Amino acid sequence: MSTKEERPTLAGVNVKTRKRNIVVPADPASFATAIVQIFQDAADGVSVEKDLEAGVKVLDSADLDFSRYADTLFEVLFAGGRLSTGGNLADDQKEKLTFNVLASDATPEALLPYIKVFQSLIRRRPFLVKGLEATLNKFILSLEFYDEAGRKKIATAAAMVFSYKLGCLPENVLQTLLNDRLVAKGSVMGFVTTFFQVFLQKENLDDLVALLTKARVVNRLLDFMPPSKRSLEDFNAHFSAAGLGPLVEWNTRREIDTKVAELQEGLERMMSADPPHSSNDIIAFVKSRKAEQGLPDSDVVRVLWVCIMRSVNLTGKNQAQILQTIIAKVKAHHKLLATFVTNAKLELTLLVTLQVLCYEDNRLLKLFSDIVKLMYNGDLVGEDTIQHWHKKGSHPKGRNVFLKDMEPFIKWLEEAEEEDDEED
Repeated sequence: MSTKEERPTLAGVNVKTRKRNIVVPADPASFATAIVQIFQDAADGVSVEKDLEAGVKVLDSADLDFSRYADTLFEVLFAGGRLSTGGNLADDQKEKLTFNVLASDATPEALLPYIKVFQSLIRRRPFLVKGLEATLNKFILSLEFYDEAGRKKIATAAAMVFSYKLGCLPENVLQTLLNDRLVAKGSVMGFVTTFFQVFLQKENLDDLVALLTKARVVNRLLDFMPPSKRSLEDFNAHFSAAGLGPLVEWNTRREIDTKVAELQEGLERMMSADPPHSSNDIIAFVKSRKAEQGLPDSDVVRVLWVCIMRSVNLTGKNQAQILQTIIAKVKAHHKLLATFVTNAKLELTLLVTLQVLCYEDNRLLKLFSDIVKLMYNGDLVGEDTIQHWHKKGSHPKGRNVFLKDMEPFIKWLEEAEEEDDEED
């Protein structure tokens, strides 16, 4: 009779079974309540700044999941509790922090204690900056649900977050402002007005431009205006009335530079075409663009000379050959230059543009005085303009070099003038 052989076993070995991933359900309501209680219990009522500092000290030792509920933390400090839709506090928010951003005055001085607390929290836990960005975006998307005072507080706090360099990325916050619904209602225009005003109280215009550049909105400032007011004139009127004249001047200059760049691109295409366009066609094109876009005369003259010089092929040529090529180009475009260089101020613009171009290209450095003589002989610049340039109208770039280079010609002009006086 056969018996079944038993298989060997390992005594004393525990076989582990795979555990399922245990997902802890989110509970932002309990977290918000804990934050409110910590700050309320720590407050002694002496001042908001002291109350906030006391609360932060307790937070340092609190066993709370800050990484999961970073945005809830800032919602409590901004609004007194956890946010729900429409900018309201959540229904399950039983307790409210009595001191918060929206309960303060809409001034940088009143909101500074909160900015310092944000700074302190982020310094201790850098990952909290993402929660601050998320909170700012929530408030921006809910601007329409707050009154004017509430929107001003939110904009003031946002401006201070950036002027005090808390670490928020501009593109993660300011891009949210390009919301068609909020823009159409004018909420964004009011927000950015306060934002610019508050930011410039601490930083300068260059800092603001750098911030807007990083946010990739520097070329879209008009998009912050409602569609019915989306013009340069309305933009200038609104922000001038808000005391932001330097910003208006900068944006006007930027708009002009953009249009001038388009003019230059069009001119270069016409001059480099094969065959090139006639002087009459080019003149008509420039006049049309100048009238349509309101381009300043000085910018037009500067672009004309830059385009003429860019049409000159300097490759593999010595200075004598380069000069002959320039002479030919100036003769070909003499009518174009004479049409737009119509007074002494524009003649000076032409001279200064020539000076800068000669300074920036070593191949043209020693040709400056020869080109000035060419302009003088062609009645493009007058004697008085050249004298004024020599005395006080020159550009800083290469000034000493060019003034010395022009001395023989200046002396010749002075002697010619004396001879004319003697003849008279």
